[in-house]
Amino acid sequence: MNPQRFAESNIVMKAPAGMENCCDVHAFKDSQHVITAWRPTPEELVKINLGEPIWIGILGDSMPPVFVTADRPFVEPT
Repeated sequence: MNPQRFAESNIVMKAPAGMENCCDVHAFKDSQHVITAWRPTPEELVKINLGEPIWIGILGDSMPPVFVTADRPFVEPT
């Protein structure tokens, strides 16, 4: 998966210095959410389309509440 920029992003989450396999990620952040966008690689799309799971890894010893969706999580202005 590759992190993607998106119109609502208002912060860049910087990769920790010296951490390999980690990069800066554009995000939307408010008092209740941090939202990032990820695009699967062509190889990952094949796996997803074959029904393989999408894995989420959290560094640390607990799991904060998270959500994964293919629906845009922002309400369009009316």
